[in-house]
Amino acid sequence: MLVAGLVGYLSYRNSQHAVEDLTDRLTNDFSQRIQQKLTSYLVTPLLANQLNSDAVLRGDLKLNLERADDRREQYLWQNMQLFNNLTWISLGAETGDALGIWRPGDDNNLQISMSNRANHYYGTYYATNKRGMRTNQLKVERPAFDPRTRPWYKEAVAAKKAIWTSIYAGFTPGTVFIAAAQPLYDRTGKLIGVSGTDMSLLDIQKFLVQNQISPSGQVFLIDRSGLLVASSSQESPFRHFAGESPQRVKVLDSQTPLIQATAQFIQQKFTSFANIQQQQKFDFKFKGKQQFVQVIPFSDGHGLDWLTVIIVPESDVMARIHEGTRTTILLCFGAVMAAIALNILLSRRLVKPIRELSYASQQISRGNFTERIPTSRIRELSNLAHSFNQMNQEIQQSRQQLEAYSRSLEEKVSERTQELQAEIQQRVNTEAALQSANQELERLAYLDGLTQIANRRRFDERLNQEWCRMQREQLPLSLILCDVDYFKQYNDTYGHQAGDDCLRYVAQAITSVTRRAADLSARYGGEEFVVLLPNTILGEALEVTKNIQTAIARLKLPHSKSQVSQYVTASFGVTSLIPSTALTPAQLLLNADQALYQAKMAGRDRLAIR
Repeated sequence: MLVAGLVGYLSYRNSQHAVEDLTDRLTNDFSQRIQQKLTSYLVTPLLANQLNSDAVLRGDLKLNLERADDRREQYLWQNMQLFNNLTWISLGAETGDALGIWRPGDDNNLQISMSNRANHYYGTYYATNKRGMRTNQLKVERPAFDPRTRPWYKEAVAAKKAIWTSIYAGFTPGTVFIAAAQPLYDRTGKLIGVSGTDMSLLDIQKFLVQNQISPSGQVFLIDRSGLLVASSSQESPFRHFAGESPQRVKVLDSQTPLIQATAQFIQQKFTSFANIQQQQKFDFKFKGKQQFVQVIPFSDGHGLDWLTVIIVPESDVMARIHEGTRTTILLCFGAVMAAIALNILLSRRLVKPIRELSYASQQISRGNFTERIPTSRIRELSNLAHSFNQMNQEIQQSRQQLEAYSRSLEEKVSERTQELQAEIQQRVNTEAALQSANQELERLAYLDGLTQIANRRRFDERLNQEWCRMQREQLPLSLILCDVDYFKQYNDTYGHQAGDDCLRYVAQAITSVTRRAADLSARYGGEEFVVLLPNTILGEALEVTKNIQTAIARLKLPHSKSQVSQYVTASFGVTSLIPSTALTPAQLLLNADQALYQAKMAGRDRLAIR
């Protein structure tokens, strides 16, 4: 009974530790998925604005919006197709003209919206075909629309940089949006307009709902002022009152009791949500039940500063552990009782012959090899006694043989020692030469013979090493996959020798950008190159990609058969994630390859992310 009770108590204590460990792993894995979702989801509006700004500076995108331009509309239409989580991509000019691409539903039936002097600044909407060309007119909205009066336009102009607007309710009930805005300047630095991108926060809320952390757990996002952003309870961040504008919901006034109680506890513990600057873990009781809570700050460097709060009730993970504990206690109690009964029965039959064996072994240890052991009625012990007596005789014979063999062995050992000393000296002399040769062979095994940068074998090994290291340290790992555009046509036009020179120049351009010791540039195969960037977020990887694109452009290698430029160009696929046990390095390569495919399909000489 005492053993069963002790085992039951230890089982209960272990279950408590198991709950805490399981909850930590559960919340850590879920928080990583949320952070990755937010990072990939929120980077696209800023990237779309940056692409528009770059196009304006290059002269590819004109802001003379007072007249229709099929190329400009197709450019925005293609960007909306590429970034499928955006609701609006808008351009507003200092002249008061405006142009936008709108996704009214979950499908890709995009519409063009424009307002300018020609239509009296009324919002006019057109349907589009599969090539992004406007077709029939859908509707006209009044009164006149002036983008310069909108908050996204004025705030971006005042900030003089890319910003996020505040969260706002859409015209359709239940819709919630946030916008990124960036001022646009011409080559002289003069302000000519603003690029704005809107996206729905309902996608984040759907992610939280579809990825429930536990049966009764909750996840919610708030800003530093305590206003609700999204939650797994599907509670709207806005409340509508008759005759009034929609009002943001304070998380302290949430209609979900568990979310409201958690928010009140956090505010009481930290005084203000703004005081939480790093990840926090704690627990509290709600309606008499223990709740495990994890708070993770999230910011993007462009004005977003949110908190992700994950709540896991202890009861969600304790039910099966309690059942297992009860079963363990009952099994231990039964095993103890059976062991006691069996021990009593066996001890009576085994004690006597075992004592005889013990006495005989003591005699042998004293050098008396004449002691004999009588047989037993137990077959196993009888066989043991017979073997023991036979062993006793063999030991006497073996002692004499061992003494003679020992003398012979000593003589042979002495001779062999002298021979080994001579062999060791010879091996020492050749070891240095072998080590030097091995180092040179290892260097050649990891080097691409044409470009003199790392080869595919070296890249595969480093990818696995950095994947494991980033997984341990929970840091991002980024990958850039690069493909020289129309390289077959280049070879056909200039010859394979010129093609080899081209690949060497491109490899030198790539390595000139990647200067960190941990970064690795390698030839992936044919005209494909790959850049591995440990501890690098997606935004930094995009900067490296743009620098590589600029370095290749500076080479000015003529390519008369290219369909995108008179010089050699390249397409890039960029991806980034935080490694976890649920993912593999192959997923990182797949994401980069899919992004490269998107860049090629979009026209080449560009980058795409995934």
